[in-house]
Amino acid sequence: MLEWLGNKWALVVLVKISEGEPMRFNELYRNIPSVSEKVLSQVLKQLTTDGIIDRQLYPDVPPRVEYSITDLGKTLLPHVKALMKWGQDNFEQIMINRNDKISQ
Repeated sequence: MLEWLGNKWALVVLVKISEGEPMRFNELYRNIPSVSEKVLSQVLKQLTTDGIIDRQLYPDVPPRVEYSITDLGKTLLPHVKALMKWGQDNFEQIMINRNDKISQ
């Protein structure tokens, strides 16, 4: 099983990278509120190791690195999006259930 599947940041990073053009680290960092640089770096490393995203290093000065989704990552997206849709469709009931548990 993929270790990062339960990591909320991994799914957020995957969705952000899949939205269009390749993204640089700082662009991802600015576009994902609340994620730390350390966590983002760890998530990018794990997703790259697993072949879900690609890390492209350009020999510019200073060096430039861009991340993009791989073909394998693209096969995961429909499942991630279905999970997101389920969360959106059931958000109200989930919040009701949470409030019921808190008030008990």
